[in-house]
Amino acid sequence: MMPLNTTELGQIIKENLIYPESSNLQQRGIADKIEDECTLIFKKYYEDAKDPSSRRSIEDVSIGDAYIDTKSSDESLDFKMPNMISIDRLKNDIIDKDKELVYNFIVYNSETRKIVDNFVLNIFELNWDHLKIQNLGKGQLQITSMKKFLENPKSSMTKEEWIHTLKQNAIIFYKSLEEKCRQRGEYWDTWKK
Repeated sequence: MMPLNTTELGQIIKENLIYPESSNLQQRGIADKIEDECTLIFKKYYEDAKDPSSRRSIEDVSIGDAYIDTKSSDESLDFKMPNMISIDRLKNDIIDKDKELVYNFIVYNSETRKIVDNFVLNIFELNWDHLKIQNLGKGQLQITSMKKFLENPKSSMTKEEWIHTLKQNAIIFYKSLEEKCRQRGEYWDTWKK
């Protein structure tokens, strides 16, 4: 399987994406329009681009065997912690099946109505300094602060080192969750009702 050329993907978006008409739209509506436009651009430039197979799919669009998920961020907002992917799906659907997942990051400003920046990274290039597993479902990989992430988004780890770090963080996350559940159970056990 030939990996996607992320530099090429980013360049195509840079040359073709414009800030959408957004009158009367809230932040999520603007983000949806931007993400939809990216999908249309990829479909225009890649013959093998396909829509997701279901509403719960990992990707917004796939090109060949690679999944592409567009993540947009409004730089005019103070704080944002975007969810990336369930660690269970990451392990089972990406790592174990040797699939490729890339993130198409779009930075825009809803006040100036401009696309500010864009870049594309493979999931194994995301900088662990800005990632954390959060308590949602079986564990959700999340960027802890989008503003800080944008300052240094790319990891220097190899794919193998990145996966090892994921595994270690998953073990720590579940041990912490076990302890929290034990404490919550003890709380209810002492309830005198």
